[in-house]
Amino acid sequence: MSVYSFGPFVLDPVERRLTRDGRRVAVPGKAWQILVMLAEASGRLVSHETFRARLWPNVVVEDRTLTVHMSTLRKALGDGPSEFIETVPREGYRLAMPVRVSSRANHPQAGHGNAMAEAGTLAVRPFSTSSVAEADAFLGVSIADAVSTALGGMPGLTVSPVDAEEDLTGARSLGAEHLLEGTVQRDDEQLRVSARLIDVASGRMQRSKKFEQTRQDGVALQDSIAAWVATALPQASARGQDLHSYRPRTPEAYFLQLQARAHLKSFTRLPLMKALALFEQALAIDPDYAMAHAGLASTYLLMASTAMLRPLQPDEAMPVARRAAERALTLDEGLAEAWAALGRVKMEYDWDWDGAEADLAHAVALNGSSVEALATFGQFLSAMGRHDEAIEAMEQARRLDPRSVETLQHLAIVYWMAGQGDRALEAVDDSLKVAPGSPRAHYGRMMILDQLGRRDEAMAERLTTLRGLAVAQGVAEHVEALAHSKGWREAMDVWIALLERTNRWEGAAMQWMAAGESSRALDALEHCVNARTTYLCFVAQNPYFRPLHNNPRFQRILQTLKLDERTGGGVS
Repeated sequence: MSVYSFGPFVLDPVERRLTRDGRRVAVPGKAWQILVMLAEASGRLVSHETFRARLWPNVVVEDRTLTVHMSTLRKALGDGPSEFIETVPREGYRLAMPVRVSSRANHPQAGHGNAMAEAGTLAVRPFSTSSVAEADAFLGVSIADAVSTALGGMPGLTVSPVDAEEDLTGARSLGAEHLLEGTVQRDDEQLRVSARLIDVASGRMQRSKKFEQTRQDGVALQDSIAAWVATALPQASARGQDLHSYRPRTPEAYFLQLQARAHLKSFTRLPLMKALALFEQALAIDPDYAMAHAGLASTYLLMASTAMLRPLQPDEAMPVARRAAERALTLDEGLAEAWAALGRVKMEYDWDWDGAEADLAHAVALNGSSVEALATFGQFLSAMGRHDEAIEAMEQARRLDPRSVETLQHLAIVYWMAGQGDRALEAVDDSLKVAPGSPRAHYGRMMILDQLGRRDEAMAERLTTLRGLAVAQGVAEHVEALAHSKGWREAMDVWIALLERTNRWEGAAMQWMAAGESSRALDALEHCVNARTTYLCFVAQNPYFRPLHNNPRFQRILQTLKLDERTGGGVS
């Protein structure tokens, strides 16, 4: 029941709260456990062996895993070289300042709030490109995204996207204090951006500036805008000098990777293939371009995704994604995107849960404004049965970008895994408000409703899903007719056969459970293991599979996935 004070920090392990000068600091996962161990040692050395024995009992982990979690902790604390944590080479770590231990009764409880409310929030709108050629229209979204990424890793600042069409209401709903917007123009080889910083509360323009560079130095334009914003915002001004980026060898490489990122946003197959080609072109020009390697890793992850119907099989795509992420980190170890990609490879392909947690937590620590890193970390936490932490991470991702369909659909999964079916349905409904008619949303809604026993509603969603699938022409009518003439069970056989024929084996396993066919569900799950399907990490937490937890075949599946000891094999 003790509270630990050291330097500007107050650590309350019971409330799982760390504050710095009264402001709450987010510390993820294993990094939090490391901090508690250091505080409990009160300045004494904590050895590598002690960390490993307490954090990973009965598990062999590589030395780098502890190093990565320690780096995540340093990043969360804003630690300079040995400022807060001292490294004793080949031995361990200790806090580099006196620790005062006191009773919790002597510390009034600070309001919990959320990280976005406590940090300054900047909303960023895609820059207008109404006066540029259609071939250059990607610049408005891409330059705004690049500026957001540069600013997102700065302590004390949260960066959120808003839609181009939204007025200030969208920025206000995010709790943003400022809005960055602008226009892009291109004359011959000159790029011009007129940037404006708006005070959200009053709607008045606070500052504006015109930036101009030759097309030969688009990165300088991006960096100039980011530095200007950083010096204009009180939360970021002290850190403005920390902004850095790599200058690619040619402007073509820079603009190719910007264009590739614009294609990645749609999460559909044809733009994904275009993004792959553009990243590869950029790297052919400049093999040392870390951002392009990170983007290539993200692209190959999507190529292997079950949700994308896998343009590439995981045994082809995942090793390439790993190499691209590792190459990016060799060139720039501060790239949150590359850490998140590496964590996803470990989560979805290697089933290396400790390695995945280390890399994903590090990605979030490097850039707490990365929706992708937060959402992936939230999914990992959910798969591990750490539901409160998972919901917190996913809700933070939603606060950053409340109109992200991907985030809302993954939030629904996390609530569902936590046993909160109604909240899961609400999240799916929110995604349908953003993307009406989305077959994926109706498919997810159907799965949740079936598991909750609401068969008639689930059948309606099933028919809607079928009508939205190009591979299912005429199947909706056939399933509907069977349901009316021969009953629900006959209709399910046709539906599940389609899922298996189109390699949606995880869905087939869940639907076999809904139909009361546990043996066939296990057949489908074993197929998922052999194929390394994307959402296998959720198997231990999935409400459909609760009746299987004592089944020997299911236990073998958990053992293969290395989930049997990590999650206790069940859901609360």
